[in-house]
Amino acid sequence: MNEQPVIAAPSELAAVLKYVGFAVVAGFGGAVKFLSVSLRTNTQMSTRRFLFLLGSNVTISAFSGVMAALIFSQISPDKTWQLAAAGVGGYMGTQLLDIVALAMTKRITEESVPVSAVIPIPASVDPGSPKVDPPAKSV
Repeated sequence: MNEQPVIAAPSELAAVLKYVGFAVVAGFGGAVKFLSVSLRTNTQMSTRRFLFLLGSNVTISAFSGVMAALIFSQISPDKTWQLAAAGVGGYMGTQLLDIVALAMTKRITEESVPVSAVIPIPASVDPGSPKVDPPAKSV
């Protein structure tokens, strides 16, 4: 019988702990952003809604931060920089995922994709969006 060990190998455990660390740091980054935005807007919300939104932001930020740390791990093997990337990625949340998606789309398709298609900015200020001439004024 070929039985698998119950306890993970040390290298697998170290990798899991590294990813959990990235997620925790990124989650804190998302919590900081959510709390700072909540304090700036002065909107009243119930405790239940606040906790739900906080949990949602931490979850999304954890995913975004882990993605940032994994991308940054291809640039630098230094764990400190990877953790910093996880925190910043967690703070940026879905905006970071939009930027990464835009960069990957440009790299894979080799087409000029307007930034406004991915990030919510007005097309009028997007340098990559097609320019439409204004209609001629009739006199």
